[in-house]
Amino acid sequence: MLKEIIEITQGYSVDDTYHGEIMKFEDYDQAIEWCQEQEIIYYHKAMQYLAENDASLVESFNLADNIGYTFQSINSETLATIHLQDALINSITEVN
Repeated sequence: MLKEIIEITQGYSVDDTYHGEIMKFEDYDQAIEWCQEQEIIYYHKAMQYLAENDASLVESFNLADNIGYTFQSINSETLATIHLQDALINSITEVN
């Protein structure tokens, strides 16, 4: 008797437009963890990211404020990282 094996691929994907990739994960927690591990380092990369994705800085400062940062305690790298992580988390979709 011949058995046909059908692989069901379910999980979650993250649209990482910053790196130009679609990342795939087996479960939601893995996707969230990956998103929270991403960061933008170096001043010039942070400034470029912010100029392209949040030139007014309104979104980034609101996100930073919501998690407890103050204007005096944040730098461009942290601000860009917070914005990137939020964008990644918001791009998570379920794959059926």
